[in-house]
Amino acid sequence: MSLAKLVHAKLKAGEFKDVIKLLRDNKNEALLHMESMDIVSILVDNLTEENLRDDFKLFSTCENLLKLIAEKCVPQEVLFELLQRVELTKNDEIFTSLLKVLQVVLLRLNENKARSLEWSMNSIFSYIEAIGLPDYMTNIGSEEEKLLECDETIRRILQLYMTVILFLEPIVKAFHKEKNNIFEVTGITRKNVVISFILQLMGKPLVYLNLHHPTSRVYEDSILAKAGFKTYSRQVAEELASALSKLLGDPYRLLQYGERRLRWPPKKRRQSEGVFEETSLNIFMNEEKCPLLSLGMYHYLLIGEDLLPHTAPTVYSRHYVFEMCLYYCTELMGHDQTVVHYKGILLAKQLLRIMGAEKLSSENLDVAIHQKFCKALSKLIVYSSIERNRKEGTFLLRDYIYQFDPKGRYLVIANLFQSIEHSGLHSYVATIYKDLIHKELTNGISSEWYVGAPFKHLLLKEICVLNKGIETDLVENADTVISGLNILRFLLIRDKNNQTSIWDCIEEIEDSFLKPLRKSIDLARAHFKQERSVVEQDSVDIQKPDFDLTIGVLNGEQFPELSKDKKLEMLTQALNTFDLMDCLLARVVECAGSKPQCN
Repeated sequence: MSLAKLVHAKLKAGEFKDVIKLLRDNKNEALLHMESMDIVSILVDNLTEENLRDDFKLFSTCENLLKLIAEKCVPQEVLFELLQRVELTKNDEIFTSLLKVLQVVLLRLNENKARSLEWSMNSIFSYIEAIGLPDYMTNIGSEEEKLLECDETIRRILQLYMTVILFLEPIVKAFHKEKNNIFEVTGITRKNVVISFILQLMGKPLVYLNLHHPTSRVYEDSILAKAGFKTYSRQVAEELASALSKLLGDPYRLLQYGERRLRWPPKKRRQSEGVFEETSLNIFMNEEKCPLLSLGMYHYLLIGEDLLPHTAPTVYSRHYVFEMCLYYCTELMGHDQTVVHYKGILLAKQLLRIMGAEKLSSENLDVAIHQKFCKALSKLIVYSSIERNRKEGTFLLRDYIYQFDPKGRYLVIANLFQSIEHSGLHSYVATIYKDLIHKELTNGISSEWYVGAPFKHLLLKEICVLNKGIETDLVENADTVISGLNILRFLLIRDKNNQTSIWDCIEEIEDSFLKPLRKSIDLARAHFKQERSVVEQDSVDIQKPDFDLTIGVLNGEQFPELSKDKKLEMLTQALNTFDLMDCLLARVVECAGSKPQCN
């Protein structure tokens, strides 16, 4: 009788000790090597949900015997059977048992078998990725995301992450001991395969979870810090970041790939069947193996969550780290799912904190990432459905502008004016410019970017402007108009000595802004008063009055027909806005009429 059949018979008879003796006996070693695949198949067949429930002794015996065979036989033969079962199983406990055996096999693979290691990691990741996430989790609010770990599916995923972390522990330790080359190899090696795998784990679904922890060095005075509390999500994130940093040697080793992937993507060639394939042999340039989102997540954990090891090299300049990480901030803030955006905000905030008093030069703006970052942040501020993101985004935009030298601030603000279409955000940026001018006036103007031609350009072309002249929609552009009047009033009162040259262009402002605004307010007020009268006279039974007030939403659809009371309320609010503009305009005209005698 063959060894495989003998093992099968004794397992069926429950003679587990005899099976162990058979496989441990040195006399059967040759047979064991010859029939290893058959024996592995028999043992794996017993790792079933039924045995797990009704015959756990058989289940655990087969698991231990598989580890024994994995230590003695050819690794590839055992690996083939294991991977087949990993791809077929749907039970987490069976999956965990298979990982225990797989761990033994992978530790025995040499460097020439990096592809086998890659197949193994792909199978493991596919198992986790196949778990369906709750539909609500990708677009939840800031409060709801704190409760995600109460969801059964999320708890299951986090448990699997912890299992995989234990599985990786000896593998990472073994590869960590390998000597690092000065010029790191970027192809398919065992170490790079594991690095790629950990990066994939940092993507979906981990990227959707709340990993923010106030017990980092930045928030060490918080109540949670004193309690030492950490969520399971945070623990998983810390373990993955730590393992990845160890394997990389230099935690910043992957910092460059955000820029390289976005500015200089690898070339692609068309194969005969019409499929595109990346020609780069660098594993870190491959989106499938190292997703850009995962790279962003890793650097968010390192910097945004203060998980950078104390042993990290200090030769990197703060400016270099800042600019390289802007690519990852933009990637996170531009993601399809709202829940990811806050990580981009936190990363950018921490980068600005690290920069401290070191200013960015206007020359840095030659790199396109600054424009892309501002565009992504502006879009988030305007359209995010999460109030926290909008609020924190506005603070971030202000801090980002202040991080530049005077010329850089001016150029960023000028670029924002060109790209922003939302009246509220336009008003906010104008207010930032006004605050910068106020600071200069207080300290004595030392920069040419707040006086003369640059000042006049922003004031006349971007701040005190009606985009369609008299026909400008004052309701839609209310914030822009009101902020323009407030800034103009501030300058006329504050700058009596004409330091900014405001008084040199007051006549032009009157002709291009103040006088057209007066006519526009009068026309708009008369029109809305007439419409209010029409609505007031309409009977409740009339389905569609002559005045049809509707509001567009982001997807181009319309809200349902407004009630009569709601229409009257909105019309009254618009008239109140016109009254406010009228009051501010009168005050500005009064200030403009009292031109001081400038030296």
